[in-house]
This record gives sequence, structure tokens and C-alpha cells, in this order.
Amino acid sequence: MRTIYSLSFSAICGVLLSCLPSAAQTEGPYNGIAAPIPGTVQAENYDTGGQGVAYSVGSTEGTANSYRSDGIDLEATSDTGGGYDLGWTYSGQWFKFTVNVATAGTYTVTFRVAADTAVTDALHISDSSGTNLSGDINIPNTGGYQTWTNVTATVTLPAGQQTLTINQDNGGWNLN
Repeated sequence: MRTIYSLSFSAICGVLLSCLPSAAQTEGPYNGIAAPIPGTVQAENYDTGGQGVAYSVGSTEGTANSYRSDGIDLEATSDTGGGYDLGWTYSGQWFKFTVNVATAGTYTVTFRVAADTAVTDALHISDSSGTNLSGDINIPNTGGYQTWTNVTATVTLPAGQQTLTINQDNGGWNLN
């Protein structure tokens, strides 16, 4: 009788455990290395840690699963230098990036963006406390989702390792 109870209990636990949330995930820099500032931060190298930790998206529409297996909104880009871009942007989504700022100061951030219509208040950069560092950033109509241009913003950053978030305030654009 005890063996039957044990088997039944194991089967019930198996079903129950599949319904429980997974262990807490820890946010961290992609490939374990904070991106140096000054320097280039690739959009596809958002932090690791999963949904609600390193990023927040409403759906997984990406096609670049050979680069990252999370299915997040990446696709091959036709932009100079190739690689991948972050697409399928929607209001309320965000991505975190761990950076290491060499010297405290004011930095000009240049975004490579593409959009088939102009987007007002498309995005902003915030720090780990949620403070908007960049102000609202508009994206012009570039003529398509693979037609690229530069948009700039200014941020003031302290020295050292920190987490910055790109907040998607209004969707309809790609970021490379």
C-alpha cells in the first residue's frame, strides 16, 4: 500500500510542480560582461534573466533564435554591419542593458532606428530607479522597417556599472 501511495504522490507532485513558478531568475549582462561606455551597445545584447527581469514583452515574435533562444523580438537586419535588430516594438515593453561607464559625465547616445511612419515619444532611457534620463525620443519616418537613420539623445551618467532600460513608450519602430 505504501508503494502505491508513493507513486500516486509522485504523479500528483509532478503535475503540481509544473504549475508552480520557476525559481527566481537573476538579471545580468549579456555574456556576463557589462557593455563599456563610451562604446557601442548592441540592441540584441539586452540583459539575461528572462521576462519581467531583463525585459518585458507582450509576445515573442522574433525570428533570430539562432542568436538568442528566448524568441524575443529579434530579426536579421539589413543595416550597415549586419547582425540583428530589435523589432516588433509596442507601448509598455522594455529591455535592460548592464553597462560600465568609464567616467561620470554627459553622453550623447546615438540610436540606429527604422520606422515606416513617424513615432512621437517612441522611447526613453531610464536608470535602475526608473528616472527618465533621456527625455522622450521621437523617431522619424525612415521609409521602412529596414531603412535606417540616426536619432540622438543626451544622458548624464555616474561612473561605474549600472543598469539602463530602454522603455518602448510608443511602438512601430526597429532598433539596431
